[in-house]
Amino acid sequence: MKILLIILSIAGAIGLMLFGMKLFSEALQKLAGKGIRKLLNKATANRFKSFLTGFAITGLIQSSSATTVLIVSFVNAGLLTLKQAIGTIFGANLGTTVTAWIISVLGFSLALDQWALALLGAAIPFYFFLHKRMKPYGELIVGFAMIFLGLQFLKITIPPPEAQNFFIGTLGTIASTGLARVLIFMFAGLLITAFIQSSSATFALILVMLNHEWFDFSAALAMVIGINIGTTFTALIASMVTNDSAKRAALSHLIFNVFGAVLALLLFNPSVSVLQWIAALFGHTTDLTDISIISALLAVYHTLFNLITALILINFIPLIIRFINHVITPRRHKESYSLKYLSTNIATSELSLLQARKMIQSFSLRTEAMFGFVPQLLVEKDEKKFDKLSKAIHKNEDYSDVLEEEINTYIARLSEADLSPDSAVKAQSLLKIISNLESINDQCLKISALIEKKNREKAWFTPEMRAEVGQMFHLVLEALSLTNLNLEKQDDLPDLSMIYEQESLIDDLRHELLKRNNERLKGGEIPYATATYYSDFIAISEKIGDMTLNINQAITRK
Repeated sequence: MKILLIILSIAGAIGLMLFGMKLFSEALQKLAGKGIRKLLNKATANRFKSFLTGFAITGLIQSSSATTVLIVSFVNAGLLTLKQAIGTIFGANLGTTVTAWIISVLGFSLALDQWALALLGAAIPFYFFLHKRMKPYGELIVGFAMIFLGLQFLKITIPPPEAQNFFIGTLGTIASTGLARVLIFMFAGLLITAFIQSSSATFALILVMLNHEWFDFSAALAMVIGINIGTTFTALIASMVTNDSAKRAALSHLIFNVFGAVLALLLFNPSVSVLQWIAALFGHTTDLTDISIISALLAVYHTLFNLITALILINFIPLIIRFINHVITPRRHKESYSLKYLSTNIATSELSLLQARKMIQSFSLRTEAMFGFVPQLLVEKDEKKFDKLSKAIHKNEDYSDVLEEEINTYIARLSEADLSPDSAVKAQSLLKIISNLESINDQCLKISALIEKKNREKAWFTPEMRAEVGQMFHLVLEALSLTNLNLEKQDDLPDLSMIYEQESLIDDLRHELLKRNNERLKGGEIPYATATYYSDFIAISEKIGDMTLNINQAITRK
């Protein structure tokens, strides 16, 4: 019973640390969302800029796993190329060492329980007395305090060496020296990290166990090697439901860490000697019994391990891409309506909404292409070509229904989180945009059905009428094109003067064409059925023009 209590207490302490890291990370993301987005936009084809971007983002959100999952999903959605992603992933692996430094420097030099309580007290005003926009600052402080509390509970819960559990004892029995011992501890670090999905929490656990003399310094170094491989599991799992490009990005993460691990194993004994020499420079004995110097040296090793690996592999990114493309070859897929790459694994609302907007941009481009079939359908005389165009419109409309439902569901799931006021407004704007896009697709289908019915009833238009309807369709296409240009503008809210002017042209033309239609009908130039179809086409086109204006107003959040 006592052993079970110890195990559960250790799990609880780790859980408290993980919850603190999650709260700390999400608060940072809320506060730095726009900054993260700007950093992501700087991830150009320049591999060094991509590397620095990955380092900066991970330094901000304090989680290489979150950054890597983010990158994988962005590659899947087309926001990043594979070349950009690989450089960014390399930087993320270095960025994750920032947390290790925080834990190693503060974790054994402060009275953590006292500092944690002080931090919780400091967070109270942000939760209860200040403006709600200040709440993320409170969450940031509480998250940091929980990391301290979790680490403190871990320090007092881990039993002393005489009460070592069966697992550690078995490790010592299997291999006490040599490469086998290094590999055993490396795999222990790998498995722990893969299980708890946090390299930082594993690093803290290693420090505490090392402080309690469960194993020596060299064993801890071996576990640090395993940490880097274990952290790849999160991205690999996330990539299982993505496209080939995203799978390649996840594979590049694995290649980086496996290569680094192999290099670290080859240089393991020299690394131990170098670290002992560094300790001696600061007046510490080579047996390394001082936990403060041990924790700092582990952080140094963790950082150098990732930095050296990055500096080597960043020169071989083109070769890595060729290898990955050879391993994961392109596959032919039937078109799927599922939006699996809209991943809710991304904690930051700013980037999640950016990803949703990227999908909406794709939907809007598809809507413009769909409406482009309408003028062709109106004048097409070949029955086979007519049927092909009609089927394309029906297929796009079916697709639009699924898109609307899935994007709405995605944004609704995001809205369940504690969004910032700005992100909440953006979410509502995106919902309005997707609703109007789906309505435009419905109207395209309606026009298609009217054209089919008109042809069956042989309600033929005169050349002049066809030209007039074609003129209206052209104005609507221009409005849709302007809408897509405005959707592409991520940082600056677009000027709506052109879309207002376009909508005015559509309204004026509608008024003029309906007037001409009434004159033809009264003059007996056309039958009533023909006039009705003509007026329907004009009215629907004007309605689509209104919807494009709604979309543009939503883009500017008006």
